[in-house]
Amino acid sequence: MVITDLDNTLYDWVTSFVPAFYSMVDAACELLDVPKEQLLDEMQAVHRRYGNSEQPFALLETPIVACRFPNFDAEERRRHLDPVFHVFNKVRRNSLQLYDSVRETLQVIQQSGALTVAHTDAHVGNSLFRLSKLDLTELVARLYAPLKQSGTELICSSANGLHALRDYVHVLPPEDRKPNPKALLDICADYSVQPTRTLYIGDSLFRDIHMANQASVHSAWARYGTNYNPELWSKLVRITHWTDDDVATEAQLRVEAGDVHAEVDLNQFSDVLASFTFSRGANGDLPAQGIEPVSAVLPQSPDV
Repeated sequence: MVITDLDNTLYDWVTSFVPAFYSMVDAACELLDVPKEQLLDEMQAVHRRYGNSEQPFALLETPIVACRFPNFDAEERRRHLDPVFHVFNKVRRNSLQLYDSVRETLQVIQQSGALTVAHTDAHVGNSLFRLSKLDLTELVARLYAPLKQSGTELICSSANGLHALRDYVHVLPPEDRKPNPKALLDICADYSVQPTRTLYIGDSLFRDIHMANQASVHSAWARYGTNYNPELWSKLVRITHWTDDDVATEAQLRVEAGDVHAEVDLNQFSDVLASFTFSRGANGDLPAQGIEPVSAVLPQSPDV
């Protein structure tokens, strides 16, 4: 079995999200005639309240918007700011792309009879959108991800949202965030696959590879996923939900992880094919790849 991270492992999330977010902010500043730094501060405060930076509708909850439209309800504010959200969607849609060789490699792994599942700290709604947008739901058998802190997800806009996806989505409890190795061991148990016959692929040495090593699964570091414009990272940190405590926790994780190494460093996703052999295991009852209803219950305007 292959367990793969999503963001900056299968696609460049940083390069798709950050420009889309800042394009949205620029459009909002022009529409609302407000200072950019003030709006960024207020959106970051909303992100921290939710514990999630992928919350572009945070704009609707800022004091600036409340002040500009004191007599509007939430839906009226959303309609008025709809052009701003379209800017986000347009930029993100044009920049969200798979890394080279990802699709072809996942197809080879699938054809071998091995199973691929996704494991991420990104929330279910956003992760599902990207898997569907990039046409990966037939190559990734299941998604393991947390719900938003608010307990609501875009895919739950209909009462049957998560119910229709119950065979595709496994909701992770808060304590199973990376780098907790329990999540990986639970995934192995779900499919009756031994950790020694499991490969984890991820771009973070401290969260992905350290976790994989602790779970005694094989590990491959997506080195290519760290190759993005450092200015984009600075912009992400500017509006992130991370608190001072989060930064301190990250520093402690680095200390605990020590000098982390993966079994294999990947310069591109397809490098896994040269380092590992994939085949169907003894368990003949693994679930079928993909699931038909995924695209049917996803929202038309995702992430926002």
